[in-house]
Amino acid sequence: MKAVLAAALLLCACGGATSVSDNPSVQDLAPERDTAIVHVPLFIRDAAGQIPTDPAALVYEARLGNPVLARDGHQLTLAEFNAPRGRASVKCVERGTHAVLELTGLIPFGVYTVWNVVFRAPGFDPSFANLIALGAIGESDGSQNSFVADSTGAGSVSAITPGGPLSAFGSIAGCALAGEFEFHLVGAYHIDGRTHGETPGAAGTFVEQFGFMFKR
Repeated sequence: MKAVLAAALLLCACGGATSVSDNPSVQDLAPERDTAIVHVPLFIRDAAGQIPTDPAALVYEARLGNPVLARDGHQLTLAEFNAPRGRASVKCVERGTHAVLELTGLIPFGVYTVWNVVFRAPGFDPSFANLIALGAIGESDGSQNSFVADSTGAGSVSAITPGGPLSAFGSIAGCALAGEFEFHLVGAYHIDGRTHGETPGAAGTFVEQFGFMFKR
């Protein structure tokens, strides 16, 4: 199950998560902001089954080979898929780790969810050997991690992830900035136009489009 979910998103705090209230000093940490958005290439293919490089190439999701369709029904090109720009801000608060994402260049009227992806040292590598936790930002039922882009492709989401178990597997510290070696905020586009609560959904219904990385 963990291997399936690890492959489901790109990007257990052993001994239990440390809450912000258990360590008041983390409340003094300044917010961290990341504008270096990552366009995720690992889970898309072109018509030949290769990771696309031509901006005009039509994009397919890699798991079942389904075309990545916009909400108006046309198939996205790589240029459209890689269009998102924006920033993520993360701050530790009394209730947990507060993440705010503000984005442009999304698929108009697209349905999106955002996920915490946590790695132990030395951090991310393509084998996912250091992946220790995965789950929705916000509450663990996945009720706070979704948003719909507007007609211009702009969208935002804000949620506080409490310390403790995440929705898919593993746990996250009460202050991820201080308590985790590396974590990513990964945005998934839902080709089926639906969210699926605690997980991104069935293979072929979604694709990871962008991410932000935070590392100690």
